Amino acid sequence: MISRRRMVLGSACAAQAVSPSPGSETRYDSIRWVEERDDPSVTLDTGELVVRVIDNTGLRSTPGKHPMEHAFTHHLGYHGIRALWRKDERRNIVMPFVSWLNLQNLSVEGLQLDPVDDRALFGVGRGWPVKMARQGESVQLTIPQMPLSGVEYALRIGPLHGDSLDFDVRFTLHKKKCSRAAFRASWPCYMSTYDEVELYIPTTNPERPDWQRIGEKEPVVIGDPVNYSYSQRTFEAPPAAIPLAYGRIGSRVLAIMVSRPEVAFFLVNAGGHLSFLPVQNPAWDLSFQLPDYEPDRPFGFRGRIVYKAWEGPEDVLARYRQFKEHS
Repeated sequence: MISRRRMVLGSACAAQAVSPSPGSETRYDSIRWVEERDDPSVTLDTGELVVRVIDNTGLRSTPGKHPMEHAFTHHLGYHGIRALWRKDERRNIVMPFVSWLNLQNLSVEGLQLDPVDDRALFGVGRGWPVKMARQGESVQLTIPQMPLSGVEYALRIGPLHGDSLDFDVRFTLHKKKCSRAAFRASWPCYMSTYDEVELYIPTTNPERPDWQRIGEKEPVVIGDPVNYSYSQRTFEAPPAAIPLAYGRIGSRVLAIMVSRPEVAFFLVNAGGHLSFLPVQNPAWDLSFQLPDYEPDRPFGFRGRIVYKAWEGPEDVLARYRQFKEHS
């Protein structure tokens, strides 16, 4: 659960972050810990999938639940998809305690970002107030316009009947300090799968792509903590022919597809877990980078997540074509 990818900015008009003075703390009243019995998560149902979405609320274990209970069951700040499973499988493929599609890194040339709540871990959006509202069959997470940076953000997640769900990412940047200002944001997807680490990226020909694999397992014995040495590496994807990636989970596949080529995928082989725990929850992450933006004008991208039985890469490609045709 660390900030794993360095922001690269192209001019002297650099992004700025707020560094709290020694002894000071930043707390937003709307970001809070509650007992898990008061879980505010919204449940979405696609027919085949159950999806639970949460804001930046942290969930503490119910007192007395277990003599060796963990301090929390979902960490404060990890908004987004906190659980996803198939009804015929009942296995959550989101890593426990965290979420998918939570806004982690954000950098805008020239802008000083607002302080981050000091209880949040390793990210920007995790430490800013997030409002959650049901909108028909969908749910929307919103970061209202931040007072210092002028950043406004929205993530809408909705079920697509069957084995898929759609999402929509929108930023509105109300301030601009440079004539040309680069923008970059990233979102992790922490996977609850120990053996399948690799992510597959379509390259060369968009019609008949070569699928390039990124990521590899570490040479450890999964589950043995004695003499375990933590190793976390980031694997960058080659240039993609189309904005699509997939990973295998046993007999199933998880595919993530988006509407814009400026979105890139990358992988962290041991993302999102504690350094003393000998498992390899991979993080299948995405980033969005633009060389410039227009203030007060919303921008972003659409996406789709598919979780289904593995029927080969041609089936994944066919699902992308359906998405592209209707998005």
